[in-house]
Amino acid sequence: MVTIKENISLKNLSTIKTGGAAKYFVICKNERDIIDALQHANARSLPVTVLGGGSNSLISDSGVDGLVLKVELDGYTLSESGLAVAAAGVSWDFFVAEMCRQSMSGIESLSGIPGLVGATPIQNVGAYGQEVSETIQSVRAINRTNFQTKIFSNKDCQFAYRNSRFKSQEKDQWIVTEVSFQLNPKTEPTPKYEELKRAVAIDPRWHQSDREEKILLLREHVLKIRSGKGMVLDPSDQDSVSLGSFFMNPIVDDWMKHLIEAKATELNTSTSPVFHKAGDNLWKASAAWLIENSGIKKGFTLGAAKISSKHVLAITNPGDATTSDILKLQLYVEDAVDKMFKVRLEREPLFLGRP
Repeated sequence: MVTIKENISLKNLSTIKTGGAAKYFVICKNERDIIDALQHANARSLPVTVLGGGSNSLISDSGVDGLVLKVELDGYTLSESGLAVAAAGVSWDFFVAEMCRQSMSGIESLSGIPGLVGATPIQNVGAYGQEVSETIQSVRAINRTNFQTKIFSNKDCQFAYRNSRFKSQEKDQWIVTEVSFQLNPKTEPTPKYEELKRAVAIDPRWHQSDREEKILLLREHVLKIRSGKGMVLDPSDQDSVSLGSFFMNPIVDDWMKHLIEAKATELNTSTSPVFHKAGDNLWKASAAWLIENSGIKKGFTLGAAKISSKHVLAITNPGDATTSDILKLQLYVEDAVDKMFKVRLEREPLFLGRP
């Protein structure tokens, strides 16, 4: 039987180190623990909030009512064909490192991302030209209402940019317990992201390496790039006390793309706006470019919250910031971009708890 604790501080369970306490708190090590915890909450009409690694969770200063369920399911298996099955509580970067070490390609560009395996399909985690939706074969999850287990195929997950059925139409209906990835034991890794392409192009080791070495080299370069942006958790780096990229790249249509380009010309910006094709008549605009050209620079502070000194997409806690401070800076950034470019940015991290 699981142990339910009361009034447990959640501040140190979020990578941005803000937030209040959970009224009730439980750690789940396996699926039976999760079902027991859900039944306990259901019998007492308690809302359930799931917490993983805390790298994408902005926790209310007022805390979280009901039961906070922390996922700590562990372990993974790997077949010779490249089928990797990982429990939801496995550290994502540990898992990526293990797959790279065992010469499996497909997720090497997702190195250095904090959090747990179970969160990756919910957010359809992506970076440097890769998304988990490209390799996820299936997702195993428990229904919060009837406690039944279901396996979702890749198609069932309805993946989209930073989205899935678990985040949108069936939000708060499932708890992910296991994710299966079909990796490749033979394909040579190919960098897709321009910054990454440039990094390996000037590395003489890349041109002299075999497939296995290239996988490890690609991971090495991704970690170096992410560290340079404060996007790798590091106790010695104040800029990494954040939730990673705080704002999603907005999807705009042709007309809005034209307006942004016209505004850039009017402002005589030092660089052109950045867009990537996202579908028919749709473009993914660079949130970082929009923020920087709205007058907000790296290191900008508002109250106790700060824009990272390494990357404008990250909001950091340089010391004693509260979640309220973080939200005020979020609103300031959103308003600045909206005023300048008529584009409203959206927060990427999930908000947990009372408003």
